[in-house]
Amino acid sequence: MVNRVVQLLLLGLVTVAACGGGAPAPEPGSAAPAASRAAVSLDKADYPVFPDADAGADPSVSAEDGGQGFTGEGWQTNTEFDMVGDPRAVEGGRLREYIPDFPGTLRLFGFGPESNTQLNLQLSGLVYESLLGLDPMTYDYVPALATHWQISDDKLAYRFRIDPNARWSDGTPVVADDVVATWHFAMDKGLQSPSLQLSFGKFDPPVAESKYIVRVTTNQLNWRNFLYFSGLPILPAHVLADIDGEAYLRDYNFKLLPGTGPYTLDEADIDKGNSVTIRRRSDYWAEAYRRNVGLHNFDEIREVVVREQNLAFEMFKKGDLDYYYFYVSRMWVEETNFDRIERGLIQKRKIYNSNPVGVQGLAFNTRRSPYDDIRVRKALALLMDRDTLIEKLFYGEYAPMTSYYAATPYENPSNPRNEYDPEQALALLAEAGWDSRDSEGRLTRDGQPLVIELLYSQQGSELWMTVFQEDLRRVGIGLNLRLATPETLFKLVMEREFDLVSMAWGGLEFPNPETSFHSSLADPDNTNNITGFKNSRVDELCAAYDKMFNIDERVAAIQEIDSILANEYHYILAWQAPFHRIAYWNTFGHPEGILSKSGDQTDIASLWWIDPEREARLAEAMRDSSVQLEVGETEDRYWLTRGATSDTVNVSAER
Repeated sequence: MVNRVVQLLLLGLVTVAACGGGAPAPEPGSAAPAASRAAVSLDKADYPVFPDADAGADPSVSAEDGGQGFTGEGWQTNTEFDMVGDPRAVEGGRLREYIPDFPGTLRLFGFGPESNTQLNLQLSGLVYESLLGLDPMTYDYVPALATHWQISDDKLAYRFRIDPNARWSDGTPVVADDVVATWHFAMDKGLQSPSLQLSFGKFDPPVAESKYIVRVTTNQLNWRNFLYFSGLPILPAHVLADIDGEAYLRDYNFKLLPGTGPYTLDEADIDKGNSVTIRRRSDYWAEAYRRNVGLHNFDEIREVVVREQNLAFEMFKKGDLDYYYFYVSRMWVEETNFDRIERGLIQKRKIYNSNPVGVQGLAFNTRRSPYDDIRVRKALALLMDRDTLIEKLFYGEYAPMTSYYAATPYENPSNPRNEYDPEQALALLAEAGWDSRDSEGRLTRDGQPLVIELLYSQQGSELWMTVFQEDLRRVGIGLNLRLATPETLFKLVMEREFDLVSMAWGGLEFPNPETSFHSSLADPDNTNNITGFKNSRVDELCAAYDKMFNIDERVAAIQEIDSILANEYHYILAWQAPFHRIAYWNTFGHPEGILSKSGDQTDIASLWWIDPEREARLAEAMRDSSVQLEVGETEDRYWLTRGATSDTVNVSAER
């Protein structure tokens, strides 16, 4: 199982950047996919959880210490989980997708400044693995680097048995010391990762009881502790021995530590400013394990820098990218009715699943005046006419966002709706002292006009931002739009150099309010608490939430936090949609549902494959304009009718 969900849980929200891709055939020089495997078994029982169990064990380690002959008696494991990938998938070929800017760093997700991005998250999930994963259907724990685990009765101590077959990409065996070294590295202040240290500071230093058994205790009861520790990406002790946090930030900006995952990224495959090529390992130790069947099929995943969405869409239509993810409703509604879509050469899908929508909107820097005044923040929220924007500019595709946990059981239904109300907004501004006007009609306080700078990175957003700008101008407020590259924007936000910034954050299956809204993270740079939010009641609820092993109690706590956040107006919340809009060339195979139950477009790199039969039919259709391919249904609602939802699942250390 992929550890993407767990990584998100560890560090809170992740910034979302536009990306996409699409091509009718692999580029010249890329490996062709293997022959079709249509006759393979779909029975999970035919795919062992631990093939060749312990074949790579050190013969000097006893069974009692986790070596050859380990029985697992007295330990937990999971051998009942279903396959996430499709066994009929074929390996080979190249996936090309785009990123809107070259990243400021390729360091492991959450380890160091500027690493908390979607690309770093995806890369980390492909290159590194954790002790355990989560079944995306049931959210049960499944084996990864560890085959078995134990949880003490008081839920304060955990033990993990490392798979003796696990290997780093440099061939070195994975051992318990790697887990110990990873924790110490994560706690290194030189990493400048306060959120990481907040999460893992709840643990005492892990202890290697043997080569394959590691034990860790926590110094405070928390239902997420087992989830977090088991989901920590493990790093190689034999390399960390010569690296501290400061050296990592200095020397590993665009160089990766060895990983245990199915892909690698070498420095030679980083073309700074242009592309990043991630390559599938031919010696991946767990390729035959059930958790990986049908996954990780592309030989190469190429991230191509395309700084403008319209250009990326044109590249996709020409076949220079493999799929395109639609962030702009106009493009989805008005620009997806061309010949290649109508003939089925390109497939168009609106995919509904249980992916948390996250938070999208304009974030205030409340460390600066006048944004430290809630009356000003609320007034500006009431001056964004979201209903009109959705109707006139977004083709009715969205709904106004009113929650920081939208479309989940954690959303508080009593949150303010914040409908457009200039009269109330002006009254609030007058209360805050903005009750005079200058010769140009601008609102002033102490002779100074109210002028705001809005930082953003997606040029397409100007369509609605200029409408907001004009609405503010009409009531006497100036709004200056400042376009920056995604890399520059993220750097400015992490250094708190902004007034108002357009942000989109990915959502979490299991909320972690602490790493985004706890007061201790309001003042330091490089945390997700970008607005400077401080609230003693939220801090109290975060502490209580940690000890809530009952799902109903957790829902109530997050709903209260959601209410506080919504009524503090640290964001002007924007809009939401319960779907993903994707167009892709008709050369791909994929499991039912297209994406995973709670996934997004980043699933494509792991779940999809190039289907040789589709590829051949597409090539024929490209040569002969009279050939019609199957178009398929635009809307895919597979996940809305199948499987448990996260509100019914109680992931905790009780498992």
